[in-house]
Amino acid sequence: MRGRLTACVSALALGLFAALANAQEATTHSGENPNTAIVGFGTEFFSSFNPVTALDMVSRVPGFSLSGGDTQRRGLADSFGNLLVDGRRPSNKTISLETVLQRINAADVERLELIREPVPQYEMRGHARLVNVVLREGAGSSGSWSARVNHFDGGRIGGITEIAYATRLGETDLNIGLESQLRGQRIRRRESLFDGAGTQTEARNENEQRRYWQHTATASLARQLGEDTRLQLDGRFFLREWRRHQNSLVDGFAGGTVFPLRYEQSATTNYGQGGALTGTLNHDFNDRLSSTTTLLWRHDISDDGPEPFETFDPVNFVEAIIFTANAHTSETVLRQSLNYTVNDYHTVEFGAEAAINWRETSLNLQLDDGITITPIPVPVADTRIEERRAELFVNHVWSISATVILESGIRFEASQIEQTGDTQQSRTFSYPKPSIALTWQAGPDTSLRISGRRDVDQLEFGKFASSVNVADNNTVLGNPDYEPQRTWTLEAEAERRIGEGGAVTFRIGQDWIEGVDDFISIVTPNGVFDAPGNIGDGTIFRLTGEFSLPLGSVGLSNAVLNGFLEWYDTDIFDTLTQQHRNLSNLREWELRLDYRQTFPALDLAWGWNYFWLSDGEVFRAREYRLLGRTDGDLDIYLETTRWDGLTARLGIDQAFDNGNSRKRVFFNGSRALNVIEAIEFQNRREGPRIYVELRGTF
Repeated sequence: MRGRLTACVSALALGLFAALANAQEATTHSGENPNTAIVGFGTEFFSSFNPVTALDMVSRVPGFSLSGGDTQRRGLADSFGNLLVDGRRPSNKTISLETVLQRINAADVERLELIREPVPQYEMRGHARLVNVVLREGAGSSGSWSARVNHFDGGRIGGITEIAYATRLGETDLNIGLESQLRGQRIRRRESLFDGAGTQTEARNENEQRRYWQHTATASLARQLGEDTRLQLDGRFFLREWRRHQNSLVDGFAGGTVFPLRYEQSATTNYGQGGALTGTLNHDFNDRLSSTTTLLWRHDISDDGPEPFETFDPVNFVEAIIFTANAHTSETVLRQSLNYTVNDYHTVEFGAEAAINWRETSLNLQLDDGITITPIPVPVADTRIEERRAELFVNHVWSISATVILESGIRFEASQIEQTGDTQQSRTFSYPKPSIALTWQAGPDTSLRISGRRDVDQLEFGKFASSVNVADNNTVLGNPDYEPQRTWTLEAEAERRIGEGGAVTFRIGQDWIEGVDDFISIVTPNGVFDAPGNIGDGTIFRLTGEFSLPLGSVGLSNAVLNGFLEWYDTDIFDTLTQQHRNLSNLREWELRLDYRQTFPALDLAWGWNYFWLSDGEVFRAREYRLLGRTDGDLDIYLETTRWDGLTARLGIDQAFDNGNSRKRVFFNGSRALNVIEAIEFQNRREGPRIYVELRGTF
């Protein structure tokens, strides 16, 4: 079945690619660099999209998706996104690229450049494409603002407000912003529990009311320190509070009758705060040699509880589980790189990076039986994990010809991980990480790229400590032996640009994974628990198609349809069942569609976007889960620019929210024995969200 499916998807994608490749041979672009590795888009290209900020413009570049970098891969280099502002990367982990672009007034943008292949003046950092936002000279001071009011399905009102201001003070560029958001969604869950014979034993009707607020302040400062030196500082600070009240009515079944079985309720408050600061110093020694020094510091604090999960029978209080947890996380990274242009054909980058990261967690569980409060022991509940890591790297770009470019590199990292607290352990790791990519500009509008690399995932410090979900009656132990997942990847990509506003991209990739990150079972004196761990080697085969197509040729003037479709085929040998299966948490299919049409004479636009995932599976030692998204997520909006300088939008999110489904199969003993103890079915629904949004500039 999967072989036929692979063949069908491949044929469909290749056929679409070939048809579109022959659809139009001539391509013109609004900008200064048509038909080259750098494609320019003037501001007139984006006028039909009514852009207020640079983010509105970048999101409409054909064949480009904004990426803030891959935080799942280790090292600061992998967190560099695919965005440039005036030829420089604007931030690194401190301020998101979306926030950076929202701070730039669309009126201050001169043009956008889509960089389709490595060129000497720009560092690709492993990305196939970059976008460079070129600002107008002498733009002066400007600001942007937005306000959005949300009506949640449960009746609560929330919203998001944002204001940003950019100015120049002498030789210093200053950009500041403030964002506040308030959410109050209500979640409804309906659950049915059956025993191993298929007889229903319980029905649960659960409602959860949430309230979340967060305030975030950001600031960026850039100053030219002489002709050849530039300093940039980016800072972010946030405060948040999350409250939840949950209540459940549980009915029992016996002898064909339904009766009240118990009532459950819980309430909690989670507080969080944190900040980040990035400093970047660029210096040009001469026309060939330049230096970049980057320092990153981040710190987050989270406190949760105490949260009592109370249980009542139809008459009296029965018991309560009291949950309290907190976590402190810190990251400090220093990176030094040197870039040397050997000649017109060769560019070399080399340098080093050092990092100190740590996380402290504390988890406390207590049982209140109405008379006494007794501690519940949980292994690896209080712990500190610290990583010290160093990395050396060399990257080389070789322009073999005017149309062929070879990128290669090698990075070598060594690290020490030390865990203290409930578990004492120290380990050392070392990993070579080679990479290579060959790009061929086959024609003015066609490019092919083949790449290979080895990645090492970022360590998830939370997996070294235990966690508890009392509502789901689920405990996951911390695993001191957890290791980062390593992946060898081979990928091929073909891109075809069609006209001024169209593009089609097709990718085929294969991953070979060492130490797949999944769940293992750990036996303790208190029972058998799930824990994050490495379960062996696995593979992922994927096919990806993306397109951005103007629809004027089919009679829909000023309309654009963007699409993304990806198919995964995964495999891992399950050491528990001694059988092959899919990887946990990876969906076989993912679909995204985005449609927009404008009516310039009426100052109106409308559009929709749709997101859908196929069912996903999770395999644990004594449990199996099947997760479904049902109808997907459809968002619809109507927009007007009738009032000068103001964009107004009315929309509805999650219009088809009939709930996400979850099936849990509990086994009596190991999942390998396949003795079913109980099955739980759940439907989780949040409901549609209606909003009004206003955006403007000053």
